[in-house]
Amino acid sequence: MKIPARNHLAAGALCFLSLLSPAEGRTWTNTQGKTLEAEFVKLDGQKAVLTRAGGQTVTIPLNQLSKADQDFIAGQGTAAAPANPADNYKQPWPRTVKCPDNFKVETIKEEKGEYIYETPHFRFICDAKLGAGMIKRLGLLFEATHLANKTLPIGNIPPHDDSAKFPAYLYEKFSTYQENGGLEGTAGIFLGTTRPGDRGRILVPFQSLGVKSMGSTYIIDRDKDATTLIHELTHQLMSPQAKQASWFCEGSAEYVAMTPYAGGRFNFGSNRSHIVSRVTEYGKKNTGGRALGDDFEAPGLEAFMNMPYTQFTNENANLHYGLAALMAYYFYHMDGKGDAQRIKNYMKAIQSGTSEKEAQKLLLDGRTYEELAKEIEQKWRKAGVKIRFRASS
Repeated sequence: MKIPARNHLAAGALCFLSLLSPAEGRTWTNTQGKTLEAEFVKLDGQKAVLTRAGGQTVTIPLNQLSKADQDFIAGQGTAAAPANPADNYKQPWPRTVKCPDNFKVETIKEEKGEYIYETPHFRFICDAKLGAGMIKRLGLLFEATHLANKTLPIGNIPPHDDSAKFPAYLYEKFSTYQENGGLEGTAGIFLGTTRPGDRGRILVPFQSLGVKSMGSTYIIDRDKDATTLIHELTHQLMSPQAKQASWFCEGSAEYVAMTPYAGGRFNFGSNRSHIVSRVTEYGKKNTGGRALGDDFEAPGLEAFMNMPYTQFTNENANLHYGLAALMAYYFYHMDGKGDAQRIKNYMKAIQSGTSEKEAQKLLLDGRTYEELAKEIEQKWRKAGVKIRFRASS
C-alpha cells in the first residue's frame, strides 16, 4: 500500500424554480433572487439535485445558485454518488469526476509545531504553518480523490460517516516524515489499522505535494506528479473488505492513481492509454512508471489472484503492481459485456463477508483460471499489451 444543451437546461431549471410553491426544507436562492424550499440530495457533476417535501426532484446548475448555497453544498462534501453501496452499484461508470473548488477550509489550530486544518472530509496535521489558503489548494486533490472513489460504481465507498475526518499528516522535512513511519524512497504512505472504525493515517512529506519554501512562505510546484499520493489516498478511502486480495487492493488503487488528473478533475473516460503508458513505460519525466514493456511474462493467474501481500511486495513488486493495474482495468471495462458486472458481484460478495476464494468464483463465472487468463491475454493483446501468464503449477 506504499507506494451541451447546457443553456437550455439552465433556463428550464430557473423557470421551474420560480413556479414552485413553498415547501418544508432549506431555502435555496438562485442568482435572480428567486427561492425554493427543498432538501439537498447530492451533487451530480456541476448540478445540485434537490427534493421538495412532496417528492419532486429539482436539478439546478451550481452556477445558477447563490454563493451561500454553493458554500452549503461544499460543506456537505459534494458527494456525486449515493452513500449506500447498494445504490452505488447502479450508477453508470463516470467519464469524468470533477470536485468543485468552493469547499471550506477551517483553521482548527495554529501553534508552533502543530498546525491543524480541516476540509469537508480530511483533517490536515502539519508541523509547519501552511495556512488555510495553501491547504485549500492542496485539499482539492484530497477531496477530488475522495469524490472519485465514492463515485466509481463498484461499492467501494468509504465506510464512515462524514462527521469524522480522514487524518493526513504533512511534514516539512523528509527526515521527520521518516521518523514518524515514512519509508525511504516513498512519496507518501498509508498506515492502516485493525481497530474498527479507525481511518488509519496517511503521511506525506511536503516535497511530495510539490510544496517548497520561498523565503518565509510556501509555494506549490504545479508540475509535481501526484500519482503516488492518489494511490495512497485511495487506500485510506477503501472499505476494509476491498483489501482482502493483494491484486485488487493494489490494482484498484493503481487504476485511480494512473487516471489523468488535473485541477480537481479525474478523466476516467480516456484513462486506458495513460494506464498502459504507466505500466509499460517509465511515466512522466521518467518517474512513477512500472516500465514492464509491452510484452512480459506474468505469474500464473490463480497464484497471482491469491498471492499473499508479503509476496506481492517482494523483489517482483513492480511486475505485480503493473499487472494488478491491468487486471483492474480488465474487470472494470473489458470483461464480459464491458459493464463491470462480474467485479460488482465480487465486491457485493466480499462486502457481505464472503471469503476471497469463494468471491473469486463470481469473477470466474464458470471459467477456469486458465480460461480467464487466456481471455485477459486476448483482450490486452488487442490493446497492444502482450501478457503471458505462466501455466498453473
